[in-house]
Amino acid sequence: MPSKLARGIPRRVRYDGPYSMNLRDPARFARTLLVNALVWEVPRVLVGFAYRRRYRATCGKGGKHAEFAALAPSHVMSFVHAVVISVLGLFIMRETWNYPIYDKFYVNDRWADPSRFTLNVIELTNWLFFGYMTDDLAHVLVKYPKLGKADMVAHHLVFIACAILAGGTQSFLFPFSWLLAGELSTPLLALRWFIRTLAGLDSPTLAAVATRMNLLQSRRDADADADADAEAKTATAKEAAGALEAAVTKTFVFVFFVVRVCVFGAGLAHTLRFHAAHAAVPAGARAAIMSILLAGAGLNAFWFRLMIVKVLGFGGKREKRE
Repeated sequence: MPSKLARGIPRRVRYDGPYSMNLRDPARFARTLLVNALVWEVPRVLVGFAYRRRYRATCGKGGKHAEFAALAPSHVMSFVHAVVISVLGLFIMRETWNYPIYDKFYVNDRWADPSRFTLNVIELTNWLFFGYMTDDLAHVLVKYPKLGKADMVAHHLVFIACAILAGGTQSFLFPFSWLLAGELSTPLLALRWFIRTLAGLDSPTLAAVATRMNLLQSRRDADADADADAEAKTATAKEAAGALEAAVTKTFVFVFFVVRVCVFGAGLAHTLRFHAAHAAVPAGARAAIMSILLAGAGLNAFWFRLMIVKVLGFGGKREKRE
């Protein structure tokens, strides 16, 4: 017997807005994807140019500086993309929070928002997200495995599939918001990469930042000779990297718990509870998206358990007593 929620279900309709994804128009689809990929690729190229100029004296010789200049733009754009997309996700969450239940999951003939402003923002955000994932996947494959291995490739392919399925059917609007909010943890991963890489370059910036944050006390004596001072600077840079990475990692674990365990879990529970509210979504797309959400929840839980064991030291095997 159908649930009360499913009775009198609104009819799914097509909205043709300025940013709507139309899978039946491949030429327009390809053009829009190209534009949104270039939104991220152009700044990436400019950042790469800036890094090559900064390290032009050493890049030509290869080595650590050349690799840093080659990979840094991708991590910069990962940081920028995550901030932009997560902020847009939080905005969409706020705007759709009080939507009627059916409006949270698909465009229908009883749509309550006459302006369609939020819907336009959702569809634009989906294109920006799709464009970044496609552009970044290309860089991951070209530089494989330096920017990521098979898990990163799979991650990008899954989210590209989600963007196409949800965008093409104009469905799962509210879940889209809490999925994007999960990107709030990504900037911390980019910061950790920079800390580790700059430590390998013996960058004095790390010691300066760590000292300013009261994470590190100077280990150099004012009357040390030049050789001892240079050796102390190197040691301090490495120690600063360890202190900064520890702080970033602990913050990452906390943010990950909030957005990818609590928010993601609550969003998934809401989606499962009101399963009848998205019954009008095409069955194939609905099944695929729900499978991805369930798999994502399991993966987040697995990752969080690893963090608790490895980073915080909880749940691991007890050390043997001497």
